[in-house]
Formats: sequence, C-alpha cells, structure tokens
Amino acid sequence: MMRILAVDTSTLSCGVAVTDGAGLLSECLFTSKQTHSRHLLSMVEEALTRSGLELKDLDGFSVTCGPGSFTGLRIGMSVVKGLAEVVDKPLVGISTLESLACGACLSGRPILAMLDARKGEVYAAWYQPDGVGGVTELSPPEAITPEALVKGIKGEVLCIGTGAVTYGAFLRESLKERAFFAPDYDIIRPAVVANLASKAFQRGEGSDAATLTPLYLRKSDAEIALALRNESKGHG
Repeated sequence: MMRILAVDTSTLSCGVAVTDGAGLLSECLFTSKQTHSRHLLSMVEEALTRSGLELKDLDGFSVTCGPGSFTGLRIGMSVVKGLAEVVDKPLVGISTLESLACGACLSGRPILAMLDARKGEVYAAWYQPDGVGGVTELSPPEAITPEALVKGIKGEVLCIGTGAVTYGAFLRESLKERAFFAPDYDIIRPAVVANLASKAFQRGEGSDAATLTPLYLRKSDAEIALALRNESKGHG
C-alpha cells in the first residue's frame, strides 16, 4: 500500500491529507485570506503526526498543479517539491478542476468545475462521472468569461467550485432549471487529490520534482506588466 501526502493550495483553502492506499489516515483543511506559506508546513507536520508517520515513511507526494491562484500554486508546489527531494520520493501533479469534479462524481450529472479566476473570468472544465468513483474529462481547462461559458451549455449541469459561488446568480438566471449547485463541494479536498495521485502512481505517472510545472492558463499580473514595459521600450 502506497503512503501518499497530498497538498492543495490553489485557492483560499489550504489542505493536507495522508492516505495509505486502504483509506484516509488524516486530513487538515484551513481557509484564510492569509498567505498559505504561514500555515502549510505546520499542517504537513500535523497531518503526519495524526497519521503516526514520519516524512521518511511516505512513498510519494502529490500537489494540485493548477489552474488556480498563482501565488498559492507556487507555494504548494515549492513546499511539496522540497519535501519530495528531501526523502527522494516521486511526486505527481493533480488538476485542481479534476479534483473538484471527483468530489462530486456521485451526482451522475455532467459537472462544470469552476474556479474564480478574477478579472471577470473563471477557470473551467467539463467532466462526466464515470460510475466508479471518478470522472472523465470532456473539455480541457480554460480561462473563460461566464458569458462565453454558458453559451456552450445545452443540458443539465452541476456547477461546483468558487466560480459557481461567485457567478451563481448569473448562472441561475442564464441556465434556469438546467443549473444545479452543490455548495458542499466548493472546496478541494486533499483526500481526493491523494486518491487521484494513487491512481496516477499506479499508471506509472510519478516524476521527480524538477520536472513538475504549474498549469496557469494565463499570464500573471507581473508577467503582463513586464510585457507592457518591454513593449513600451520597443516603441520608444
């Protein structure tokens, strides 16, 4: 049985879970507007203590790799990469949107997993429950406006995630009775991340920490500002 530590820092919630292949050993969740760097390492320590394990006892690590908060993703990935390198164990990145969708896979309806991307956009992807506790991706993650997103919705859909919270009123008005909501599934469960990681490791997808990169979908504010400055210099 593979013992996995999973971390999610992609939104305002920060989560850590430890599983052993047979089930969940421990899970810590914390929601705050403070930077996750203030809490993550202590949460890792707490999760391991509750599980009766030490870092060296783990067989692998997993972390949500995006899309999501630029700062949050960097914090989570840097911490988990460091831990994996310390004990020389494999690491796998897990989609934030797939993690969200798997948390609601028992609904039976097509799932629209959405994260609030700010600036009038959401990070979104479509999934179909596979009937065995997982989901099948119907469309890849994208950064899109809610207005453009609803144009492609024909039938019933379960809307979950922070994007569904932020734009709930718009979705209800636009989709009427076709839109369903699951407020209990707005937070990414690190236990779900660990379960997806276990399946990924079984498929041989584990990699060393150096090769794992985040999925951002769009440029950060800093990158946009730098590009604008370079463009202005080029015209000067």
